[in-house]
This record gives sequence, C-alpha cells and structure tokens, in this order.
Amino acid sequence: MTLHTVAEQSQFRRTGRLDEVEALSTAFAERWPNRVRSFVFGHSAEGRPMRALLVAPGGAFTPGALQERGIPLLMVQAGIHPGESDGKDAGFAALRELLGGEPLVEATAGSHIAAHPPEDDPLSRIAILFVPAFNTDGHERVGRWNRPNQDGPDETGWRATAHNLNLNRDYTKADAPEMQAMLALLRDWDPLVCADMHVTDGADFEPDVSIQVEPIHLGDPHMHGSGAAMRDALLDKLAAQGSLPLPFYPEPVIEDDPASGFQVTAYTPRYSTGYFPTRNRYTVLVETHSWKNYATRVRISRNAIVGLAELLAAVGGGW
Repeated sequence: MTLHTVAEQSQFRRTGRLDEVEALSTAFAERWPNRVRSFVFGHSAEGRPMRALLVAPGGAFTPGALQERGIPLLMVQAGIHPGESDGKDAGFAALRELLGGEPLVEATAGSHIAAHPPEDDPLSRIAILFVPAFNTDGHERVGRWNRPNQDGPDETGWRATAHNLNLNRDYTKADAPEMQAMLALLRDWDPLVCADMHVTDGADFEPDVSIQVEPIHLGDPHMHGSGAAMRDALLDKLAAQGSLPLPFYPEPVIEDDPASGFQVTAYTPRYSTGYFPTRNRYTVLVETHSWKNYATRVRISRNAIVGLAELLAAVGGGW
C-alpha cells in the first residue's frame, strides 16, 4: 500500500476518510515495526475507533519506557474540528518523512519539498504521539459546504461531534466520550508538548499561519521564558520556509469587526490552549489560514510539525 495520503494523490483536491486513517496507520506500523505502534485509545459516541500512532526510538513503546529513558514526547492532535483536516494530512506526511520515507508531495507537477536531512534524525531523541482524527464522528459527516469560507479540500467533515459538542470547548468539562478518552490518553502518556492543529474560520488577512504558544500569557511564570523561546524559534523556522507567521491567534477586539484591531487571548482551560498550561505542559496552537489553498496549508502544517520535532529534539531534554 502507498504511504501517500489521498490529499497528495489527488493534488490536494480531496482528503481521506477514516478508512484511510486505519489503512495508513497499519501501513506505517508494518513499514517501521521497530519504531511505530498503532493503537485505539477510545471510541466515539457512535462507536467509531479513535486511533493514535506512536513513533518512538528503540522500541520505547510504553509511557514507562519513555519516562525511564528521559525521551521527550511531542503530541500532534489533529481533527478536533474535522473540517480543518490540514493536520491529519500533514501529520502523516511529516511522520513518513521523519521516519526516512518520501517527503510531502506538492501540488505543483507532483514535485517534492526539500527532504529532511538524513543525518539529522529528531526521532532518535524524541517520540511523537499522533492523533490523526480526534473527532471521528464529525470526520465522517462529510459535506461540500461544511466549511464554506475555506479553500479546499472539496469535501470536509463537520465541526461538532454526533452529540453536537465542540471538543475544543470540552477539556475541563469532559462531557464527550471522545474527550474522556483523550484525557485518559494524556494522563497515561503525559506529552511534554501538544501541537493542536487548526484552520482559521474565515477572516481574510495576509499571514498564512498563526502560532500561539502557552505558557506565555498564562500558566506557571517559570515556564514563560521557555514557552516564548519555543514560539520564536518555530516562527523563525516557518519564516525561513517562506511563511509570514503571526506570534498569536488574531481575534478582533470587537467580534466580527476587524477594524477594531486584534488582541491576544489567554484561553480558559476548556480549550487546549488553556488546558495544557494547567498541567504544566506546553501547547502550540497552529492555525493555518482558511483562504489559502489546501496544498499551501498542508505544506505549512507539515513545516510546523517537523519544526517542532526538531526543536524538541534539540532542547526537550532540558524542558
């Protein structure tokens, strides 16, 4: 089976369904049996499996093994809002590349982006826990107009769960069975950094990605300096790859009125951006811009994931 996503194979016109998540997860584990494990960590309200991929050095496939060996864990959480599928497709491509497979295929004549240098192997020093499709029921509620402000893919999933719950408002409330499963996953694996992959809801502005890191504006003040350092280093990496990144998620001072100016919001713990600092862990909100085309957004999301892996490999032991 190919390890390329439906997005890559379709020139980024489409994104796959849960059968692709299942097939790719199996294929990754079969291709790299000593480095990849695939497992189900819960089930949705409608009974769909919630799957994770663990990529770890030297068979460190348990939380205890990671802790004993001092291996920092990066979690990449995609599909909390299934219409925003960039993180899912970028995550599979980024892991494939970091494991030594082919880099992301670009939409322009099937070319590839620059491959990760083979002598630099972040996965020899860190582990990655990848959740491709957190909201599995919403992922399968597919429609052409679920994200009308967004430039691709042709069809996307639905924002809420089958119980009409927004998972990115449920971290501390934990009403949804999906969130209860996620919180158990976080309890067991305790990632040092969580990248929460999103797409903006439609305001048209020039920057193609925003990166908001916490703790910086909230959480333990002793962590603010390292949080700011991670943010700035990731922004530099993205800018060097051609992006115009923002250091915060731009929200109008007055809702729906961009002329009022933009503000930085310190999010409450019902959001991922507020929840992880309460655990004294880092969170990185990655928001690509919905008006940029899908190929561009997946490429930038890939850059963010690989950039975070590189940063964690360099300094995660100290954190």
